[in-house]
Amino acid sequence: MTPELVTAGGLTVDHVISADGTVALARVGGNGAYSSVGALCWRERVGLVSVAVASYPRETLARLRDNGVALDGVVMVDVALESGNWFIYDHEGHRSERLTSRPEELAQAGFPTDRLTPQQVDDWQTHLRRRGDGGELSYSQFRDTHPMVAAQVPEHYLRARGAHCAPSRPVVLADLLPLFNGRGMVVTLDAGWQLAELSLDDLSPFLAQVDAFLPSEIELAALVPGAPIEQALALAAARCRGTAAVKLGPRGCLVWDKVAGAPVAVPVIPTRAIDPTGAGDSFCGGFLAGLVETGDPVLAAAYGAVSASLIVSRHGADGALPIDRAACREALARLTSSIARAPMPARPLSA
Repeated sequence: MTPELVTAGGLTVDHVISADGTVALARVGGNGAYSSVGALCWRERVGLVSVAVASYPRETLARLRDNGVALDGVVMVDVALESGNWFIYDHEGHRSERLTSRPEELAQAGFPTDRLTPQQVDDWQTHLRRRGDGGELSYSQFRDTHPMVAAQVPEHYLRARGAHCAPSRPVVLADLLPLFNGRGMVVTLDAGWQLAELSLDDLSPFLAQVDAFLPSEIELAALVPGAPIEQALALAAARCRGTAAVKLGPRGCLVWDKVAGAPVAVPVIPTRAIDPTGAGDSFCGGFLAGLVETGDPVLAAAYGAVSASLIVSRHGADGALPIDRAACREALARLTSSIARAPMPARPLSA
């Protein structure tokens, strides 16, 4: 069956420490999984493109498949990873990442496995940095040695109406973006640290191929250093075939309205955020669905906000399954009625 939307990204196992110190070990995630579930909030059939390790939980893949995520574009590689990614949050919404370990190492190092004090969180991060990768293959290294390629995308995926590329190396995007564009699909792109390391000029060939570029605030600051957020957003949007929106975490997002020549603020939906991991990725999946459905990037951001609110209220990429799409539509109606299409006052972009 042809999927209505396609997302391309990674599949990982993550360890999370929430802002209150709550620990969640070995939760299934990955920007590919989160973005596909974000899109699934609005469409019954979403195709996933990814490369997965043999140790990625098969029950999670089955749960995704049973709830509408097509896995024909997922390549399974006979490699098992014991270490997972750590995502550690503070009360301001900032996240420490690119640290890895096996889940049992937290207890082995003498730390509690249910909740950590602020001092214990600091001590654990220090431990992880000193430890390094422990000589084990990380998910980031796995993606470098086993990248997604255009050849793995099934032909019937290319009949979908839209595709989202989650954060990936430039070499991967150079392969995938022309494929999706060659079929006239609506295409959206997240940045991640992989693209934030480039200059805006170096990124421009990719932006010219997308209908929406969706960086985080930190990533946009890296791409356009020292510029106010509205100016940076406008500069990124000018390089896009479509436009750009910047994700601001708990402050929502700003969408650059090319017609008005001004940013439009789209708030988050007030939610008890149990686990912020995957919020940005699920936002992107919802944004793609909204952009395909309405053609309006501001409304698309509202779709994304609803998807993100569902993900952060649970642990793991599959925690929101099965999706209550009627409830998503009700939340969307409430949110869109509150959006004012007016410029926000200038504020310096955080470093």
